[in-house]
Amino acid sequence: MQGNEKSRTRKARRSRLSLLSRRRFIKTAGAATSAVTIGFGTTAFGAEELPRVNEDDPMAKALNYVHDAKTVDAAKRFSDRYCNNCALYAGAADDAWAKCSIFPGKVVAGEGWCSAWAPKQSG
Repeated sequence: MQGNEKSRTRKARRSRLSLLSRRRFIKTAGAATSAVTIGFGTTAFGAEELPRVNEDDPMAKALNYVHDAKTVDAAKRFSDRYCNNCALYAGAADDAWAKCSIFPGKVVAGEGWCSAWAPKQSG
């Protein structure tokens, strides 16, 4: 019976050690994740670091995207419609370039326009 008790004691120790190792791993991983998140939070990943949408990109062409909305035929675009006053534009109205949900991972010109333009919600 002493052999059985020793075996149980060894298993219990291994179980506690593996549990402690898991706990230590989770705490360490959690701390590392927090540090990385906080670090990225303080680093500016602004629009100037993302590539600009190329007007020759197939998606841009399909949506008639242009960097300068004033070059678009008046029959296609109302004169007050620009990327910077579109609901899909993620920047401020005075930002020269900002993210757009239509072109993920890229930025569009604030003075640009595309046929997916949508009015911002008021209020």
